[in-house]
This record gives sequence, C-alpha cells and structure tokens, in this order.
Amino acid sequence: MKKVLSIIMVFLFAFSVVGFTAGEKEAETPGVTEDSILVGYTMPMSGPLGYIGGQVAKATEAVFDKYNKQGGIYGRKLKLITYDSGLDAGQALANYRKLILEDKVFCVLFGFGTFVRPAYSFFEEQKVPWLFPMAPPYDMVFPAHKYLFSLFPTTATQVKVMAKWTIAQKKYKRLACIYGDSASGKTGLDGLKEAIAGSDVKLVDAEAIPLNATSAAVQVAKISQAKPDMVMIIGMVHGPAALSVKEIKKIGLNTDVMLAMPISGSTILRMLKGTDTEGLYGSWWGAIQYPNSKSTETKQMKAMRELLIKYDPKMYNENNVGGNVEHALSVELFIEA
Repeated sequence: MKKVLSIIMVFLFAFSVVGFTAGEKEAETPGVTEDSILVGYTMPMSGPLGYIGGQVAKATEAVFDKYNKQGGIYGRKLKLITYDSGLDAGQALANYRKLILEDKVFCVLFGFGTFVRPAYSFFEEQKVPWLFPMAPPYDMVFPAHKYLFSLFPTTATQVKVMAKWTIAQKKYKRLACIYGDSASGKTGLDGLKEAIAGSDVKLVDAEAIPLNATSAAVQVAKISQAKPDMVMIIGMVHGPAALSVKEIKKIGLNTDVMLAMPISGSTILRMLKGTDTEGLYGSWWGAIQYPNSKSTETKQMKAMRELLIKYDPKMYNENNVGGNVEHALSVELFIEA
C-alpha cells in the first residue's frame, strides 16, 4: 500500500507542479489564480445517498479550511465548488461539464464511479485530473488512464480478496451473492466467479438488487432456496445492503454474511441497530474507526477524526465519523502532494 500511495503522490506532484509553481504557464492552468485554487465536487447530496455526499463534502471543506488557515498552497486558498448529482448519471455528467467548462476547476475530487463512469472520456478530452472516485468499476480503472487517479479498490478487487479469505477458512462451501444492479456490482460478480473457480467454494446463486430498493425480500427468498453458508453483499450502497441483512436475519437463514466496502463501515452498524449481527463480516481497504473502538487508529487518523468533529460537531461525533476520516486523509494526500 505504501508503494501504491507513493506512486500516486508522484503523479499528483506532477499535476501540482503544473498548477502551483509561479511562471508563464500559471495563467494557462485552469482553476489556478493568483490567490485561489478551484476544486470541483459532485456527489449525491440529496435522496437516499445524500448523507454520503454531504459528509464527504464537509470532510473536504474541513481539510481545505485547515490548510487555508495556514496560508493555503503557495499563498493560494483552496475553494471547493459543489453540485448535487443525486443518483442521476446524466445530472452528474452535466455537473462535470459545468465544473470544467464554466467554473474551470483545476481538478475534481471523488464521485461515484458506477454512476459517472461515462464522464471519464470528457475528463480525458479536457485534460482535467479526476481524483479518488469511489467504488469505481474495474473497467473504469484498468487499463490505467492518464487523468484518473484512484485510491479506492474496485469492487472486483475487493471481492477477490473476500473470496480468498472465504476459501482459506475451509468451512464455507455454498456461496450466494446479492449484488448491486450497477456496473460495480456486475463486475464484482464477475470477479467473484473468477476468484472461486477451481476451489471447493461454489456459487449457488446470485441476485441483483436495485440501488434504490425498498425491500430485499425477493432476493433473499431466492438465495435462501440455495441454502448458502456464506452470502456476499457487494457493489451497492448502504440502504439495500441493510435491507438484505435484515431480511436474512428475519427469515432465520443459517448463513454468515460478508459486506464489501463502502457498506462495511460504522454507518451500516447504525442502520442495523436492533438486528442480530452475529456472523456478519466486513471488508475494508484500510483501518477504520467503529463506534467506541479506536484500536486500529493511527495518530494521523486520530488527528483527522478530531479535526472533523471540531469543524462540524453537528455532522460528526465519536460515533459518526468512520470512513470520512479516510476521505479527509485522501484530500490531505492531494494537498500535500
């Protein structure tokens, strides 16, 4: 991981040199003026995923505020321009066009890869860096693209690690999968099939669920007929994931459950309050704070957690910060590069 981060930092440094050094080329760099650096952001900030987009935006603003109070980057203050995309890929693309063509931002942070995958060709055409899209589909990240920088593993990559762990336990033989009806979910399912090929673990059923689902009863009823001993829930958002777990517990299906990120953090535990979580596993790309547990917290994570809570105590508290620390640290990586 350290090697990967180092490579990313080298790439980001190349962009920062273009944008932040003084000289004749300064005027040619979109989003960089004598006193500011414009950064774009569009995520779902309303609707069922609004809490994610809102929290990540606030975490980004908190980090920008920290560095702006220190004088910014070479005297330039960081400014975040945000637009709400909801769960509408068309709106997300329109927002990206506005950020790049009208607001003329230096770069764009985050975004949901599944919803905005078609936008990448526009970034390439305009030569604008896109940093850290979340849960990107495998074919969005590979082969590598010049203006796309991903810190978060693809769903397919996550699922392969999850499958490797499942196989290594030697107690699971019948695997079922509930996957998001999205590019991330479908490529994740392909990765799962590839990972278990030739092993003692067999995929006995796989059911898609809409990202805006209000019930998981149909999907869980179907997988229950296959009598799985492990159910993987992948390539989706918190809402349908929580519905799936609750339905599995409700009907008494005798199986363990494993969640892929980004649905495996503290948010899902709050959504499952009152639900039996015995046999529930989660995967994550790095250390994460769960409520009342700081055992995996580094000093950098602790400092960022405290910064977020201080910046907006109404949005963040000791039991509601989780993955936002990692998003904020990603922003800090961009700035420090």
